Amino acid sequence: MKHKRIYQIAAIGLVLSCKVAANQTSSVESPKPNVVFIFADDMGYGEVQALNPQWGKIPTPNLDRLVKEGMTFTDAHTTSSVCTPSRYGLLSGRYSWRTTLQTFVLGDGDAPLIAEDRMTLGHLFREQGYHTAILGKWHLGFTNVVPDELKGVPKPKKTAERYVGPVPVGSKVPDGPITRGFDEYFGWHHARSMSSLISGDTYIEEVDIVDVLPRQNKEVSRYIDQKSADAKAGNPFFLYVPISSPHAPIVPAAKWKGKGGLGDDYSDFIAQTDSFIGDVSAALERNGLTENTILIFSADNGSSANRASSEKLGHRSHAQFRGAKGALEEGGHRVPFIVRWPAQVKEGSISNQLICLSDMMETFAEMFAVELPDTAAEDSISFLPVFYGKPVESPRVDVVHHSKDGFFGIRQGDWKLLLQKPKGGDQDVSMQLYNLKDDIAEKYNLITQHPEKAESMLALLKTYVADGRSTPGEAQENDAEIDLWKKKKVKSSQSKEKRNNKNKEK
Repeated sequence: MKHKRIYQIAAIGLVLSCKVAANQTSSVESPKPNVVFIFADDMGYGEVQALNPQWGKIPTPNLDRLVKEGMTFTDAHTTSSVCTPSRYGLLSGRYSWRTTLQTFVLGDGDAPLIAEDRMTLGHLFREQGYHTAILGKWHLGFTNVVPDELKGVPKPKKTAERYVGPVPVGSKVPDGPITRGFDEYFGWHHARSMSSLISGDTYIEEVDIVDVLPRQNKEVSRYIDQKSADAKAGNPFFLYVPISSPHAPIVPAAKWKGKGGLGDDYSDFIAQTDSFIGDVSAALERNGLTENTILIFSADNGSSANRASSEKLGHRSHAQFRGAKGALEEGGHRVPFIVRWPAQVKEGSISNQLICLSDMMETFAEMFAVELPDTAAEDSISFLPVFYGKPVESPRVDVVHHSKDGFFGIRQGDWKLLLQKPKGGDQDVSMQLYNLKDDIAEKYNLITQHPEKAESMLALLKTYVADGRSTPGEAQENDAEIDLWKKKKVKSSQSKEKRNNKNKEK
């Protein structure tokens, strides 16, 4: 039975040290580390050249350095193969398919997907005395409120260099990130409105899309510079940096033209993305914060179709994995996950431990010796001991996958079951079963050879759905009815958004 978790605000709130659980390392107290989490947008496992030496044709020297200086997790997964739901899972520790969002992503003006009373990583860190900030893409829904004096004010004209946002500058965001556990917010909602920049709860300016990533870069450096003194004085920060690249639009800045080595904009954009990571690392270094800062790099899902130009030249964005963004196959949700923490994590180390990005909540809660309530982090499992080179007593052994169109899959050990008909195969077969140990590329469907394994995994998935959680603890309610087989047609604003996007592409 999972312990009933209680926030230790009074006892832990502003103390300057944290106890690491006794069964992982020593009982010696050490200063709380800063945490910087860089979250790339649509960046497959194979985009990091050091992780894909055979097919990675785009130089990524800064990410390669991170691999050399930190720990690489080779079996890390997002909770979904598309943007909004994977971000929900990261920040809440809960599978996003438990919410009302059953397919695709949120659009402009959609209500917040994270309920107002749900705990997030922002809340967890803030309640341990951290300053919390998000500098970048939110894409978890918020309301746009146009003041009376701005109603009827024309928007800037849309051009090839600019995406015009949904509302005029000066409009308000009453239910954005600063109401979901973050003290500071600078950024935008999603890719199609990323030229509309927001500070706190107010739209402040419109910029050309090519300038978004450089502007974000400057804001991150500015934040680290400003918080350096506080951090050294024992007041650490949690900085969540969901970057705009390499998601479309593919807009490398002029100085990055030709730097990707393949002669196309996509490779140049990857090179610019890599440089962003280098600049964050440099900001930590010049402020003397490298040693006790946990710097994490990962991505929200696999690469999208925009990678095609580079792949025609021999590059493979997903290395040896099948599938891409939106899919249940490994390429849709297996992502790079690199952790550098010189004070604790052994440099150049590798972990093959299965993890899900929803695990961040329990991992950091354990680091703080904080017990979370049963109503939080229902699908989160700590892997903290791995940071210290120790085995995890109760490691994650399974994970639920979810696709863009809402199809389910479940991984258990080496086995992976997909509740989706195989493409181009026997259409009388409703599921797919693979053994990743023998078939990492998911070429050989073993569903007819091992029906009993498929049935046991399906039963486990049904249990996780019915219990409202996949971890020990008090059963919880899902926010919506879960249709495992997608037999019902989904009617939602997300479906409308999807149609609108297709029309724009035409």
